[in-house]
Amino acid sequence: MANINVDTLVKLPRIQKIAILAGIAVLLIGLYWFLLYRGQAEKLADKRAVLTKKQQELNEQKMILANLPKFRQETQEMKVKRQEALKQLPNKKDIDKLLRDVSSNAVDSGLEVLLFKPEKEVKKNFYAEIPVVLKLTGSYHDLGLFYDKVANFPRIVNITNIQIDRAKSKSKEISGENVLQASCTAKTYKFIEEQAGGDAKKNGKKKKKK
Repeated sequence: MANINVDTLVKLPRIQKIAILAGIAVLLIGLYWFLLYRGQAEKLADKRAVLTKKQQELNEQKMILANLPKFRQETQEMKVKRQEALKQLPNKKDIDKLLRDVSSNAVDSGLEVLLFKPEKEVKKNFYAEIPVVLKLTGSYHDLGLFYDKVANFPRIVNITNIQIDRAKSKSKEISGENVLQASCTAKTYKFIEEQAGGDAKKNGKKKKKK
């Protein structure tokens, strides 16, 4: 193989010189790409991705801060609405009075209470459903008056399973109206106090241990 030196390169035709220089340039660019630029480019891309993510997080934080007064107001409104809703759920000490009110309103409406039977309460999530089976007798007008009074109670009382028939005794009439017998279920709801429930469980465990 012939020795290649500077004289040899100088004597080469111009085209070959240009080709050799171009090859050397491509080689240098390739080495720069693989050894330096590619690594730096990957690092730069990673940093740009991190910067973009941080910028998004910053924008989200800015939006939260801008809406913070609105969120606080909505939270306060939700607390007020929750308290208003809980006022319609009587606690344990109010249940007996509420049931007495249902019965007394039936009598005040001109009805005769044939049956007033509280059923076993049904526990839901944070409240318990307390059904009361009612059998009433009176005129259609009196029944309507009673149901209207119950609907306007400040506490929640739902009347369900309404069945109305003529009373068995056909001899009676009330102000010219036929006497009707109605059966229904009045459902009220009790707020379950978690603390009281937890204390009861603890007391039960203590008794078992003894």
